[in-house]
Amino acid sequence: MPKLTDIRKLVKVVLPSFEGSEIMIYDGMRFGDLTELDKAKTDMERGLIALQLLIKDWNFTDENDKKLEVTVENLKLLPFKDLTLLLEKISGFFTKLKKESVKPSKD
Repeated sequence: MPKLTDIRKLVKVVLPSFEGSEIMIYDGMRFGDLTELDKAKTDMERGLIALQLLIKDWNFTDENDKKLEVTVENLKLLPFKDLTLLLEKISGFFTKLKKESVKPSKD
């Protein structure tokens, strides 16, 4: 019998503002993750929540070398150009989702 496992692939992203940064990001969302996106009130909030859900791991630490969790608050600390790069990496997923949800009706 087939095993129900996470079949998404991981993509490594390096941010231009942080030499040596490594962010491992999933190439798609699970259906259950979409319920989290429904809680967002704005597109920006939706993007930050999506990034939090899609980033599996990163190598950012605090001043004491303690690894930082991937949270919306920590994502907000990134420079705009880095956040934009990450959003571009996941935008293909949202484009596909939008196309699939807006199907022409058959009259």
